[in-house]
Amino acid sequence: MSANARYVFLLTRLRTKQITMEEATELFGIQQAMIRSANAAATAPRTPSLDTSADVPPPASTGVGPIALSDDLVWISLLGIGAGAGLLGAMVKRFQEGPRPPRSASSSSSGSATSR
Repeated sequence: MSANARYVFLLTRLRTKQITMEEATELFGIQQAMIRSANAAATAPRTPSLDTSADVPPPASTGVGPIALSDDLVWISLLGIGAGAGLLGAMVKRFQEGPRPPRSASSSSSGSATSR
């Protein structure tokens, strides 16, 4: 089975939630290899053309260069996603519970009111 067909098969198994841990590990490895190869292709130095008869300067790069992916960036991203999901879950729970009952006047002003 070719690597692309295996990737599609594993991705289908993941989407239908019928994937085993071994298949998930294999899928993760394939995805990591795809990311590494795409990153390597993007950061590979471009060789100048061998045609020296034209004195045309190379086109100026107007875009941003490739992003170097690192394990630290992945973990920080996962931490941010987890924190966002936690905040969203807390907000949903708070909204589902409805408004809080008002505090009684005696408990909120205990000690701050003076009698004259």
